[in-house]
Amino acid sequence: MKEYTVRILDTVFADIDDIANYIVDVSTPEHAAKYARELQADMKKVQWTFDSEAENRPTLRYLAGIIPVSRYRAVRHYHPHAKQLRTRNKKLNIIFHVEGSLAIVDKILASKMIIN
Repeated sequence: MKEYTVRILDTVFADIDDIANYIVDVSTPEHAAKYARELQADMKKVQWTFDSEAENRPTLRYLAGIIPVSRYRAVRHYHPHAKQLRTRNKKLNIIFHVEGSLAIVDKILASKMIIN
């Protein structure tokens, strides 16, 4: 299995801030802070070889070349060859594309926003 170097764009961390701000509007600041911390930890895990909390399930570092290009225009809006990987809670998708041996994370998008 080919190994990729994962690069996370700075805009992804801005997405996390936007998600936290939305949670503050509908819930509590404490819940938003906890969710943002967990999401940032998930984003850092995509760079690791294996995710120990997910029973040694391979991460984006190994899955980037296997995951097919998304069929959804909402995903391909970010890159013509964009792919998507759902987070553990399945409420968010990590949108990325592959360039050579790089898996570049472009966006975090709510699953409910992915429609065609």
